[in-house]
Amino acid sequence: MSTAVRSWSDRAFPGWRCFRGMATATFVIFWLLRPVPFFGQSAAGENQKKAHRILEAAIQAQGGSAWLNLRTTRVKGQIAGFYQGLPTGTISDADISTELPDKQRIDFGKGKVVQIFVGPHAWEITYQGKKPLPENALQDVLRRQAHSIDIVLRNWYRDPATVLIDEGQTLVERRLADKVMLLRPANDAVTLEIDAERHLPLRLSYEWRDPRFYDKNTDVVEYDSYQKIGGIATPFTVTSKRNGETIRQQFIEKIAFNLPFSKDLFDPDVAAAHLK
Repeated sequence: MSTAVRSWSDRAFPGWRCFRGMATATFVIFWLLRPVPFFGQSAAGENQKKAHRILEAAIQAQGGSAWLNLRTTRVKGQIAGFYQGLPTGTISDADISTELPDKQRIDFGKGKVVQIFVGPHAWEITYQGKKPLPENALQDVLRRQAHSIDIVLRNWYRDPATVLIDEGQTLVERRLADKVMLLRPANDAVTLEIDAERHLPLRLSYEWRDPRFYDKNTDVVEYDSYQKIGGIATPFTVTSKRNGETIRQQFIEKIAFNLPFSKDLFDPDVAAAHLK
């Protein structure tokens, strides 16, 4: 606009100068606050791709299709108990039979005590018969199952609704690890820390709120002493912690995969009849 025209407009429309200043200021604010989808989406996309590569490498390191196609496992080992982070001295021999996704039987002390889990139900069987597992113990087991590495890498990871977030690198017991969070729509999240060199899971963690007191708890599962059995990398030591304190350790002596199980293996009534 020429000087003459600008001078005329200022005289003819006294509010023009103010409007012109407001328009310029509005344009500047719009420019500064404009969305930048290209850069934001590009960075988020690259972050998800990196997380995807890390998780794919972890699946391959554990055995790839052989690990993904696991249906049953049978473990002979020991389970050590802890109280306030210290060993109680109680170590139980345990035979653990698992059928994915939600069936498990634990025979303690050569079958003197049996715990059976089928979906949302659980029982403890002794020579006195069967009884339902206490509700708090049952919910603890169901929570662990829902956030187990088997479910997280087989189900959560494949679900398009799950958001993958690469959180960089960290140290787990002096091992460099890639850290990835998997976030579900209900704001349920699991964080995996995976060996940066061997690509094997080192640690899994998640948070949950106590339904009675609403305080936040953090459960951690650590995997160590990997051995390859039948092409499947298996942690022979698994340590469970809650709020920084060790609550349980499992040591594997022998493990076998994809064994055929009898139809009544997970039937609590059959187990109770055998223990009488």
